[in-house]
Amino acid sequence: MYEMMSLKVLAEQRRQEMLREVEPNRLKKALRAERKRPAASRWASTVAWELMRIGGLICKLFRGLRRSDYNT
Repeated sequence: MYEMMSLKVLAEQRRQEMLREVEPNRLKKALRAERKRPAASRWASTVAWELMRIGGLICKLFRGLRRSDYNT
C-alpha cells in the first residue's frame, strides 16, 4: 500500500516539475509570436491608442469649458 502511495507522490512531483519546465518555454514562444507580428499593425495600434487618448483629453477640456460657461 505504501509503495502505491509513494508512486503516486512521485508521479505528482514529476508532473509539477514538468509544468515548471514548460512554463518558461510557453512564455518564450508567446514573445516570439509577438515579435513576428507585422510592425504596421503595432504602429497602427499605437497611433489609434494615442488618437483616442488625445480625443479624450480634448473632450475633457470642452467639458470644463462648458461648465465654466454655466457658472458665469
